[in-house]
Amino acid sequence: MKLKVKKINFETGNTKDVILNFQDAAELGQKAGDRIMIKNVESKSISGKYRVAIVQIAYSDSIIAPGEIGLFIDTLKDIENNAIVSVKPAEPPDSFKYIRKKIIGNKLNSEEINNIVSASSSGLLSSIELSSFITSINIHGMDNEEMTALTLAEARSGEIFDFGPDVYDKHSTGGVPGNKVSLIIVPVVATAGLIIPKTSTRAITSPSGTADSMEVLAPVIFDSEEVKKIISEEKACVVWGGALDIAPADNILIEIERPLHMDPVGLMIPSILAKKISMGVKKLVLDIPVGPGTKFPTPNDGKNFAYIFKEIAKNIGVEAECALTLAHQPIGHAVGPALEAKEALTLLMDYSAGPNSLIEKATDLAGILLEMGGKAQKGVGQKLAKEILRSGKAYDTMKKIIEVQGGEPNIKPEEIKLGPHMKEFHANKGGHITGVNNALINQIAKAAGCPYSKSSGVEVIKKQGARIKEGDLVFRIYSETQSKLKRAEKIYNSTGGPIVLGGMMIERI
Repeated sequence: MKLKVKKINFETGNTKDVILNFQDAAELGQKAGDRIMIKNVESKSISGKYRVAIVQIAYSDSIIAPGEIGLFIDTLKDIENNAIVSVKPAEPPDSFKYIRKKIIGNKLNSEEINNIVSASSSGLLSSIELSSFITSINIHGMDNEEMTALTLAEARSGEIFDFGPDVYDKHSTGGVPGNKVSLIIVPVVATAGLIIPKTSTRAITSPSGTADSMEVLAPVIFDSEEVKKIISEEKACVVWGGALDIAPADNILIEIERPLHMDPVGLMIPSILAKKISMGVKKLVLDIPVGPGTKFPTPNDGKNFAYIFKEIAKNIGVEAECALTLAHQPIGHAVGPALEAKEALTLLMDYSAGPNSLIEKATDLAGILLEMGGKAQKGVGQKLAKEILRSGKAYDTMKKIIEVQGGEPNIKPEEIKLGPHMKEFHANKGGHITGVNNALINQIAKAAGCPYSKSSGVEVIKKQGARIKEGDLVFRIYSETQSKLKRAEKIYNSTGGPIVLGGMMIERI
């Protein structure tokens, strides 16, 4: 059946829902909740492939008339209003029997995994079926052979770049606020002559992703040809990976993982590595923050993950080193896109401006890449990274990256716009700071508007180890709106703030 698309300016939260007129639904033999296949007959892109949708039925022609199909604003976004689509009843794909096999705890072979990934990227699997697949992996796990097969299958689902035999990258498993180290690492590594095509994510649960912070300085959305041109000119970039057709099957699984709040190792490792081999990366350093609030609460948890990660990376031809890093408090003092961009730019321009935690972590990780690339002997990579940063050469490289990505290369930190509404917090007593609550910092920053409002965020003025006096400035919140500032302020006041002072009382109940 051919139907004309009618866009409905309504968001459902279910990206599979579509509406059929009751007459068309009857002709197709469909009832509410049934599954159909939709294909844009006028497109040769992904929208020109059959994809799964869930039927809802309209009994009023004024809502959806016969010959029309209603698509919500979050349903099949790439199909435009008035497009002609082909619609047919859907049969469960063969891949679902392989998902059932995993549900009962059996191992999948490469062919079965390839079938599931192919069906996912073609839109043949419903959200419920993908949720079942993810949940089964969360319960039963995946062994090394399964993870290797899944990595390769996800990478093959999209474009694979080739920037030559020696391509480097850094990735983090996340969990620590203010982790803007990529904005330092990329220009340091590129200054040394290594190729580093850094694709980054936007924030999902954190106040800022690397792409969010970089977008304060320059555009991050580019197509494949534009990225190739940027790398050919500067050997480096910091771009949003979501704009590229790299490992799209993984992106589909991530969209299901988010509401489930699941990120099992069996999916996390293939997710990371599929995107790396898609960008032609041959050598990688993985930052594994360890501590409360991260994915790896103890060093042993991080170490066990690192060994598995290195093995899967080796299987797919990527040389990986892992670094367990401290995650007990933010990196630097700034949390939020604009504040993090400002702090990183300040350091690139003036090494003496610090902060020390940002210098140490960024040069530690950059140093590992410099050693892997033969630019420094083992054990002295961080020294070289610090020399490059201190000399101002990394700043010069960053200016070139900003310019080639369409930003203003001479932008100064003080020119970066911060939220017009600001609130400062002072210590109500003196003491020694024994801890900083990362989870609370994230909560306050998001209440202030992060990551969607780039000018919003928080500054942690005093951190663990500092001695403070009553009345000292310890925390600052920026927000784009007065209402969001008050919401963030309320969280700070009701919790006592994220700064923990030493004392004899453990907790007030």
